[in-house]
Amino acid sequence: MKPKLYASILFVSAAFMLFQSCSKENTELSWPKGQYNQTAIQKINGFLEIRDELLSSANITLSQFISFSTDSAWNLSESDKLRLRQVRDNIKFPNDSTILQKVIPLEDVAFYMNNTFGGTVGGFVFSAGDVKSLRRLNDVYNGLRLDYCGSKFSPEGGGYAVLRFTSNVTGHLTIPYCEEMGGTKSYAWPTTGSGFTSSSLGNGGFPEYAFNNYYAPNQGAELYEITPAGNEILRAVYNGTQWITIEPETGRTKSTLNSENQIRNGIFARLTEGNIVPVIASKGGKWQIKQGEQTRDVSSQELISISTYAEYQGFTLHVRGCDDVYYYLTTTNLAAQQSLSLNVIEKGIYGARVNMGEVSRVWEIITE
Repeated sequence: MKPKLYASILFVSAAFMLFQSCSKENTELSWPKGQYNQTAIQKINGFLEIRDELLSSANITLSQFISFSTDSAWNLSESDKLRLRQVRDNIKFPNDSTILQKVIPLEDVAFYMNNTFGGTVGGFVFSAGDVKSLRRLNDVYNGLRLDYCGSKFSPEGGGYAVLRFTSNVTGHLTIPYCEEMGGTKSYAWPTTGSGFTSSSLGNGGFPEYAFNNYYAPNQGAELYEITPAGNEILRAVYNGTQWITIEPETGRTKSTLNSENQIRNGIFARLTEGNIVPVIASKGGKWQIKQGEQTRDVSSQELISISTYAEYQGFTLHVRGCDDVYYYLTTTNLAAQQSLSLNVIEKGIYGARVNMGEVSRVWEIITE
């Protein structure tokens, strides 16, 4: 064989082997995509697809909607409140097949991945289809008004994270109306009290909802970390009882640290013998419990709702979780926040990590 031809064959063989090696490496290191990734979210029809029709029915122009929805509800005239509420009430309410989305700061990712709070979700959430236009950090920050006092978010930050999930307990969601809009709570700006965010992007507010307690998401919920440019990485999946870390090398999962959280919040099952056990929620309103290695369906008659509270320095606060030393307390009560100098946990929710010995008593409220 001629030397030049031999050298060419060696080069081609080496190049082929390198290509195979790189392809294999890229395959092994690729991060798996979840079922609720951005491509899937973009296919959902949300508020923007029906907004014009809703505004027309309420006799509101687009410019009026932009003005009304991004203003504090308590500053609107009575007629403007009624028209804006008509728009908000006619937005389809989430059900057990709706993909919900909760934005969380990167600093809080570990609380979920480590199951510090039993994997539960609460506070303000959105229908993912309603906020699908918000991907870049700057748009999320300004569109959802994450600039509230004490916020952990920053428009110059390293990104943000989202929980995407379905829920069998959307009946425990409320539209966060202030008292002036017929609600029962007071809200601090930039929360509008009208059920819309006070977006500063110039195209009107985004519909928001709030849970009345902390609940485990349905099996298959996903946690993504998202870069400032809007590129997302799947970090964890909820298996029905806890968050499981996603391994990028193989696409497999592994158990995360499971904190010893003995606090119960959310939906449980009361069995005929009286035992109360955790339930696994699945999309479509299905509930199951584990019995050994087996699972069985649970009827709605067996389900109960549990909320755990604590008395701390004269105030009743929600107990989000605990470890061996501390209770993690939260509240939406502004008076408690001011009196106790509580930290801002997220928008509209305040709290503190309190030594167990400082809490007067802890109790559960069980609703059949």
